Amino acid sequence: MKDFEFFFPTRLIFGRDSLKKFSQDLPSFGKKALFLYGQSHLKKSGFYQFILSALKEKEIEVVEFGGIKPNPPLSQVLEGIRLAKEEKPDFLLAVGGGSVIDAAKAIACGYYYEGNLWDLFERKGIPAKALPLIAIPTISGTGSEANDVTVIVNEEKKIKLSLRAPCLFPRASYLDPTLTFTVPPDYTAYGIMDTLSHLFEFFHFRLHHEENICEDLLVLLMKRLIREGKRAFAEPENYSARAQVMWISSLSLSPLIRAGLGAYRFFLHSLEHPLSGAFDLPHGLGLTILMRAYLKRFGHQATVRKFYQKVFDIPEGKDFSKRGLKAFEELLEYFKLPKSLRECGLKREDLPFLIERACEILFIWKAEREFKKESVEEIYEIAYEG
Repeated sequence: MKDFEFFFPTRLIFGRDSLKKFSQDLPSFGKKALFLYGQSHLKKSGFYQFILSALKEKEIEVVEFGGIKPNPPLSQVLEGIRLAKEEKPDFLLAVGGGSVIDAAKAIACGYYYEGNLWDLFERKGIPAKALPLIAIPTISGTGSEANDVTVIVNEEKKIKLSLRAPCLFPRASYLDPTLTFTVPPDYTAYGIMDTLSHLFEFFHFRLHHEENICEDLLVLLMKRLIREGKRAFAEPENYSARAQVMWISSLSLSPLIRAGLGAYRFFLHSLEHPLSGAFDLPHGLGLTILMRAYLKRFGHQATVRKFYQKVFDIPEGKDFSKRGLKAFEELLEYFKLPKSLRECGLKREDLPFLIERACEILFIWKAEREFKKESVEEIYEIAYEG
């Protein structure tokens, strides 16, 4: 194991009664809230009214900032920062998927940052302070409620980038698995595959490949995620399955997973960000297709073989890599997911743009020497054709 410092300041309140605790805790957060949510699901589900009632009961003034888009754009984040500076809330309350929580994190640090916010995403600075953030996730996948990362899209530059800083940890997150009962099957699958990609990238793209508790934990979570993810997909109101998927999702990008792992890269995410950033493809769907393409191209690599063996229980023998890929593809078929970008409506002429943007992201992440342009081209080509 590598040396590490474990820092995890977020309170996680998990379970059926977590929202009761949320209502009880509200007065401790302040007197005025900026309430952030997405485009339609929250109001249709009735949960929007629950939140307003809880805030009203505790006499907390509410300023709403709704309609946050999937893959939140920089322009919307800047609008949120302007609103926050006008209203001066004591805390932000983000209720929704990863996009809502990510937008809230960017607004929270942008409230205090004096410079160009996008500079932070281009790794030209690190925010030192942010407004307190309370998160209530309504979908499993990104794990944003339990980490210090935010991801947004610069529409003008057509690029999607991430930012990590300690001040971006939510102060508290309330996780109620029953809120995910109404998530549609396709988005349930996208979230499961998003979580699987996080765990796989830690497993495969780490610098130190020793067998230790870090690897064991990743394998355990991947195996359990696949098992419970299938159950959640087939039985949307199966509390046990939804709860385990939600908890694994929260753990998958948390400090617990990174502790002792050492240096790592998120290569597949560097390739996916141009897809969701410029073409608004669901993040988990893009990662699914890219992960399959990577496994197809690099199935001979020792860590990929270990992934097949430990996660899918593929026995050694003839055509091992083909059998491993087949097991992964059967998972996609179970979730009714496509295997190619072509099936998602992308055109071959889109590939040069994707390649250029992915290489730009790798440069910003200082990973361009590890992942050459030729590899980026190969993965996109396979991802396009399927």
